[in-house]
Amino acid sequence: MCKRIIDIVFSLLGLLLAAPLMLLITLVIRIESPGNIIFSQKRLGLKGKHFLVHKFRKFPSDWGNAGPGVTMANDARMTRVGKFIERTKLDELPQLWNILLGQMSFVGPRPESLKYADLFQEQFTEVLDHVPGIFGPNQISFRNESELYPSDQDPEIFYRTVLFPKKAKQDLKYFAKANCFTDLVLIFQGVWVSLIGVANWQRLINLHSAIILLDIMVIEFAWSASNWLRFGSNINEAYISVLITGAWLFPLILIPAMIILGSYRHPVRYFSLHDAARLIKIVSFCLMVSYFIIMFLYRYSSIILLPITLIIALPFMIVPRILYRERWLRSRYSSSKKRQKIPVLFYGAGSRGTALISLLERGFPRIEIIGFIDDEELIRGRFISKYKMIGCERDLDTLYTKHKFEQLWVTFIPTKGKYRRLKNWCESHNVTLIVPFTMEPFAQIR
Repeated sequence: MCKRIIDIVFSLLGLLLAAPLMLLITLVIRIESPGNIIFSQKRLGLKGKHFLVHKFRKFPSDWGNAGPGVTMANDARMTRVGKFIERTKLDELPQLWNILLGQMSFVGPRPESLKYADLFQEQFTEVLDHVPGIFGPNQISFRNESELYPSDQDPEIFYRTVLFPKKAKQDLKYFAKANCFTDLVLIFQGVWVSLIGVANWQRLINLHSAIILLDIMVIEFAWSASNWLRFGSNINEAYISVLITGAWLFPLILIPAMIILGSYRHPVRYFSLHDAARLIKIVSFCLMVSYFIIMFLYRYSSIILLPITLIIALPFMIVPRILYRERWLRSRYSSSKKRQKIPVLFYGAGSRGTALISLLERGFPRIEIIGFIDDEELIRGRFISKYKMIGCERDLDTLYTKHKFEQLWVTFIPTKGKYRRLKNWCESHNVTLIVPFTMEPFAQIR
């Protein structure tokens, strides 16, 4: 009776408080993809009775039942909104209605899909003696279950043979001695774990602790510098309050937003122009939101502080990332200096040529790129992708004498006559001729 009273009170309170958030999620799901907002699926309830569990839809509505019955990290089936609500567990808010109807409880084993009904055998049949719930010991221990699936194993086999037995045993151990007090404790633990588990903190600290600390220092420096540029040393007591508020409010809003929105998604050594653009958008938006809060609290605050802070902060965030990436790349290539280099000459400076150059210089440190040759006279002597245009086909003998290149890469499809000339020349000089776009798989997609 106590458990049911808790369920009714908390579900009504939850539906009331979460109504604006649920409305927002409904709107963004509708904007991103057509179809039903709520995904309903038959699950196993008390005593194995079937009922419809409700969630916000994470997959496209036309996906159907294709794919595994479990959701994995970065599941390709998920929409962009779906990835966010799955990570934050907001997709489970509609289950408050299941609780209110008595089909679920706040604390209980997770309701399993019908396709796993055969797993409830022998001692595991006792799991179905309990009303399924949102929170439970497994929801805390396996908060980020989607990350546990090995990349080289079938996810359904792994769930059946490894995860399900562990979860069932843990459920039976807890519910054998559960009471209202332990359930209340578990509810608060579950809410806390749901919030704190949005990020993989161990991975985040291991990979990004230095850059996060740098970002915090940059925010504080930019905010302090903008106030100094605006007021100099004559800042009055009123604006000191604005300065102090911004000093704790900016990092409090910005850093979690950067974590959730993907600014620390991968190591800094892979920082790209796409990452820089995303960083600019996230930082600009979050600083604007933060400063609007400051302006609401302090109506006399100066609007000019916001653009000054942005102008100072963004370069100091982006440039160190670029420098670190370049330093890492140089360290990779310096480690390969002791090995013998393979000098390569490129014939053709078009878009495919520059793409091949980018591939080789980033991923193959043993390659030593001599430069380009091309039949186009207008670009003779110019630089393409930082490599000089050093001649044309007639200069091969001279260039070979000077550079002793071992491979000649042709980045276009040569005519039969040109290919025959190049092949004969390469054979006579013991140079390997490579025409990659006539090879598989390029021949199919060029």
